Amino acid sequence: MDRFRTRLRSQASLLIVVVATVAGVAVPSLAAPLEPLVPVFVGGLLFTAFYGFSVATLAVRDVSMLVVVSIVCLYLLVPVALSPVAAAVLSGELLLGALIVLSAPLAAGSSIVWTRLGGGNTVLATVIVLVSMLLAPLAMPTLLTRLAGSAVDVAVADLVVDLAVVVAGGGLLAALVPDGVVTDRQQDRFSLLALGALIYVGVGGSSLAVDGVQLAFVGVIAVAALGLSAGIAYALYARGTRSDDCVTVLFSSSMKNLSVSVMVGTVFGGGAIIASITVFHVVQQLVSSALVNRLSAVTETQSVDRVPATPPGD
Repeated sequence: MDRFRTRLRSQASLLIVVVATVAGVAVPSLAAPLEPLVPVFVGGLLFTAFYGFSVATLAVRDVSMLVVVSIVCLYLLVPVALSPVAAAVLSGELLLGALIVLSAPLAAGSSIVWTRLGGGNTVLATVIVLVSMLLAPLAMPTLLTRLAGSAVDVAVADLVVDLAVVVAGGGLLAALVPDGVVTDRQQDRFSLLALGALIYVGVGGSSLAVDGVQLAFVGVIAVAALGLSAGIAYALYARGTRSDDCVTVLFSSSMKNLSVSVMVGTVFGGGAIIASITVFHVVQQLVSSALVNRLSAVTETQSVDRVPATPPGD
């Protein structure tokens, strides 16, 4: 039952993304009044990532080279390998949206959800999320400046300050609120509402004119990012790393944070930028769901294979 509820929450997130995108296109009039609240929404989402986490729960093997491998893949391998591909096939705001999301930290909620559903190490996934968030104020603006180049005027100092304030605010609030005051259900509900509001503000904030073919390429890039993670996870498995840790690396080294990406995207105007970010996110969620189903099937097959045959006559 817990597995079913977790899967339902992951699909609810996907549904919220789609509904908020459609609402932003159909009824954009409320986007402008909500825009000043974007940092608040993002800070609240970061609060749900930090809340209830204790360093005391970590095992020695969780603070390991696997965290470094995932962070290097997230902030170096994925953006460096895929940004030239994006630049070759995309242009304008769609390209900028792709570069923003490629520079983003790890998805706080979905990476942990898919890790849990895939049989991975959720404590390790949480550590990777927190490390990526702490690095985001410096890593994301630096990456975006390198990747975008002269294509966009990135106010690095302002972006560093904005991200640092939002991350610190979410972390500080999580530290001040006593454990158990905010329930998991309340966190889930707030996360869905905040996520929907961010997408709505981004899409409704400006006119949306999107090249469908280029948008499809954004989806291809999202799949390629997960493919790089899968390659790293397989290499670790071949070297003897535990299977649950390999599953964690798969879902915690290329899944990009939607809320932070949208917050940065609205700084540059929204519209097609947010469409690009949203498509990247939706495709990663769909592919992750398929991967989890495949992992579940493999696990069930292995469990059946391990059941000893009944001796004749029994």
